[in-house]
Amino acid sequence: MRQDIIRGTLAALALTVTANMAAAHEFTAALLVTGENREARLAEAVNGFLLAADERDGHPAETSDGHLGGVDVQLLPLPAEAAGQVAGLVGTPRTPADVLVVIGPEPDASAAASPAFAGVVLRPGVLPDRWAAENDASSFAVRYQSTYGTAPTEAAALGYNAARRLDIAIRPLDGVAPAAALEAALAETASGMDWQADVR
Repeated sequence: MRQDIIRGTLAALALTVTANMAAAHEFTAALLVTGENREARLAEAVNGFLLAADERDGHPAETSDGHLGGVDVQLLPLPAEAAGQVAGLVGTPRTPADVLVVIGPEPDASAAASPAFAGVVLRPGVLPDRWAAENDASSFAVRYQSTYGTAPTEAAALGYNAARRLDIAIRPLDGVAPAAALEAALAETASGMDWQADVR
């Protein structure tokens, strides 16, 4: 993906820094998929993210796209022109987003660190070795298959992993602020985590 497109996406997220001071119990996570086959991969990543956002704190008749860390999350799929296959979103995301999850080829570091985006940039992190294992009824692959009727792809697993990392980081903070504390908590799970822990 060209650097100018990523910079444009980040700038679009940062219309004003003060317009999106996160409410105590709500935040917007933008999910940006880069690279090839973005439309299908974005839909799969959103599905994985939504699965995680429903596992611990989900409830019927939600007006958000789920909960992470006990906090309402609104999901913003990006780029918008690749979001045609995305389904299942009910929330109303605000811009700029509080967190930008980047799935795909590494964008230019200067673009990701652009002052135009004041939120936290998150790479999904390392996936567990057996993320696609189907021999355990409680495994991610079985839960995903049961929910969406198809086996999970790597994009789905990356979306799920990003959401699970956010859940762990947000829960003790009761939100996404302060950003430095959120970034420090996310760094603790960057090298991997146990997906079986705390799944209800």
